[in-house]
Amino acid sequence: MPPEVLNCGISLKLSLNEWKVLYYAPTSNTLSKISEQAKLPYSTVIDIIRRLQESKISMHFVPNLGLMGLKYVFLLFPGPPFREYPLYTLRIYRLIGKQIFPGITGLYTGVLGLVPESQVSNYVKSFGMQPEFQIVGEEYKHWTPNGKLTRYDTALGVVVPDIENIDDAILTSMSPIIRQERKWIDWIDLLIVYFKMKYAYTKLSEVHSSIRRVFGIDPPSRQLMSYHYRSHVAPLWTYNSVSYELPKTSVPEKIYIFKGPHSKVITRTLVEAPFFLEGLYSEDTGLVVGQPPSYVEPIFYTVLSKVNVEMPIGILLVEKSWNFEWLTQDAVKYYKENSEHPDPSFQRIKFEEK
Repeated sequence: MPPEVLNCGISLKLSLNEWKVLYYAPTSNTLSKISEQAKLPYSTVIDIIRRLQESKISMHFVPNLGLMGLKYVFLLFPGPPFREYPLYTLRIYRLIGKQIFPGITGLYTGVLGLVPESQVSNYVKSFGMQPEFQIVGEEYKHWTPNGKLTRYDTALGVVVPDIENIDDAILTSMSPIIRQERKWIDWIDLLIVYFKMKYAYTKLSEVHSSIRRVFGIDPPSRQLMSYHYRSHVAPLWTYNSVSYELPKTSVPEKIYIFKGPHSKVITRTLVEAPFFLEGLYSEDTGLVVGQPPSYVEPIFYTVLSKVNVEMPIGILLVEKSWNFEWLTQDAVKYYKENSEHPDPSFQRIKFEEK
């Protein structure tokens, strides 16, 4: 293993028990389940979760977006960020990449939205210009500690890539995209999912107390919320993702864009490895957001050598990014009153670079 792995500034350094908690978090919808699977006392799990959160390592509920009628959408525009964005925008990227067209600088704006399926076309149109590249994702995949290309080095106490399983990971990634028919999601279900996506183990009592503070509406009774969670929200759960971030001054964030019929294969495969954090893909387009240190980059090039894809824009460097809430007070009130999501132009998000 290269010596730079030992530098905790560019590695994910964990104790063995911290690794156990993170390893079992994706398949555990409760902290008790982590305790059971990791064979650790419940109080130890609580302490470890708190310690991980202090280190900005967190776990998030990942719902079945197809059942919810939601899609992640990524749009790439030439030039600097805009002054305003439509409703449902989650993240804005200021990106640097290769110059594609003569006379147009290699500065780009990337926009990630979590958009109701019925509003995807309106979301794209609301920008008033055609993006250079777009992905309407059929699936969105997060890295998890139990990924096929991930292992924990007990001697060093760090998470490292496991290159030996690449062929198996590629083969598994060839499976078809499974599409499911949307289920009815009411406003109570939507808000529980919203808060669980922020932190997977958020208690319903905390959701209840947050609804009025965040969205300015009266929360349902705790009994009703408990019923909705058991009957409607729990069946939407697919797994929990694990998020973390290395110092960006040492390891810049990058976006990898793919095109061609094997885009889903390379996207799915890369996200099995640590530091390739998120992947969005359809049948013929794909995108990976990653922060790979130099000792991890051979994974990318090895997979690229085995999977036939185009990279029309190459690799984009994230100069800066900004996060936004995809649900707002007005949007939630509209959904509660009308049982449908508003048009993206219903509310514009003002933005100023800082």
